[in-house]
Amino acid sequence: MRKKSLVLLVLMLVLSIFAAGCSNETTSNEKPKDDSGKDSSASAGGTVTFALPGDIISLDPAFSYDFTTNPVVTQITEGLLYFDAEGQLQPLLAESWENPDETTYIYKIRDDITFSDGSQMTVDDVIFSMERIKNPETASYVGWMYANVDTIEKTDEWTITVKLKQPDTLWRYVPATTAGHVVSKKYYEENSENFGKPDGGVLGTGPFKYVEWKTGSEIVLEKNENYWDKTGGPYLDSVVYKVLPEGTTRVTGLKTGQVTATIGLPLDLIPVVQGMDTVKIDMVDSFLTDFIAMNVEKEPFNDVNVRKALNLALDKQKILDEIVKDAGSPANAVPVGPVQWVFSSDKWEAAYDQLPDYSYDLEKAKEYLAKSSVPDGFDATILTDSDTLRLNTALALQAAAQELGINLEIEKVTAEELNTRAFSGARDYDIIITVWGSDFPDPVGNLQPVFHSNNRGDGGSNFANYSNSDVDKYLDEQAVITDDAKRTELMIQVQKIISEDSPWIVIDHPKQIMAANKDLEGYNITSFWYWDAFTKNMKLK
Repeated sequence: MRKKSLVLLVLMLVLSIFAAGCSNETTSNEKPKDDSGKDSSASAGGTVTFALPGDIISLDPAFSYDFTTNPVVTQITEGLLYFDAEGQLQPLLAESWENPDETTYIYKIRDDITFSDGSQMTVDDVIFSMERIKNPETASYVGWMYANVDTIEKTDEWTITVKLKQPDTLWRYVPATTAGHVVSKKYYEENSENFGKPDGGVLGTGPFKYVEWKTGSEIVLEKNENYWDKTGGPYLDSVVYKVLPEGTTRVTGLKTGQVTATIGLPLDLIPVVQGMDTVKIDMVDSFLTDFIAMNVEKEPFNDVNVRKALNLALDKQKILDEIVKDAGSPANAVPVGPVQWVFSSDKWEAAYDQLPDYSYDLEKAKEYLAKSSVPDGFDATILTDSDTLRLNTALALQAAAQELGINLEIEKVTAEELNTRAFSGARDYDIIITVWGSDFPDPVGNLQPVFHSNNRGDGGSNFANYSNSDVDKYLDEQAVITDDAKRTELMIQVQKIISEDSPWIVIDHPKQIMAANKDLEGYNITSFWYWDAFTKNMKLK
């Protein structure tokens, strides 16, 4: 996936995305039909059991922003738009949209949408949902996407107009994320105290409806009999999500049939699953990055020499060779890899080759530590969960640090606690090992959310608490430019600065992986599966 020919293929795909997103009006949302003109589907019914590596954070789309929570929430609530299998924007709750000028987006809302209780969705529900995420008091994990939104207004019975404070090249994508998902205003007002919690639930328009959440155990969804889109699924009766933190348990479940599907596999167990006759594995290249973030607001990680020392001391290539193997690809000093060079790829490639080399070099690491504020070493803690790559990376970093006289203790927590603490403004960790995936088919999706200083607060995704005024300046400048070549020049400056500051140790770019029983049909994993209602068209043979 790192070869130039494939980069050019991605470029062609994403240029078509831009054309769809910026056109004056989109086409209708067509669904596949068979030769008779009827919907193509297998026999309806059945239950799919989906394994999650941890419990979800919330049922509320305002807080659905991780790879454990999203697989549940995106089946219950929907956005105005969605990303299709090729990554192109398509209409969903909005039947069409226009972008008449750089700061105006007009969405024509469908008039035939019902929530799962049968009540009609109105423009008021749409505006309420968007305003709620935009409101800083909500502290939504996706609230940052509304930073440039000035007003959201009802301009006729079925139309809303979003006015931006200034041009924002990324706004086009926001309605296809959970930041654009719609909930029932009435239901929220009646259940505001426990909305999104097990006893409050959520009322959405998606193909499945919420039934039960036993924290730490399972979440149950049932087919939405009132689903508005009559041209396809849902075909299943129910979807049950089992919280199975241990990878071996998930894999055993796949083998015995107690688990129908799971997204993401422990890397060391991929060969085991590949050997199962009843299970298929689907892989696709991604916009993901596995990384180690050092909290630069905590001593001694506020010292760039300490950060560079640890970066150089860790043998990242060994992790790739022994753990990641074919399930990912090498990464450089920043999280924007070749698969993300979706425009101006020649400029990205030239700049990539000039980034600092943080390949394993223990002697150089010792030199950086020697000129740091803590030349004799220090004590700190690594926060991780039990994921194979993250835990083994923590162990490798711990061993590497010992060579420098640094004592790193490992704090292993559940996947849900890792996510909660990662997005908490308190950021009570020294070092965290986690994964990030761009929200959009655009390189800035791996720069703006995780490195702009505005995203250091509660709900923000600046995991390193990183702040650099020049980075903020260049990110803000590129955000209001529609010329992608000019944006590229600014983003390249951003990645140069970040790579020199080294707030992250970048490990790899993992592939998206879905393992499922061979009897399960109707969905192939995409690069942006985490915004998909992927159970909608699933069928059992």
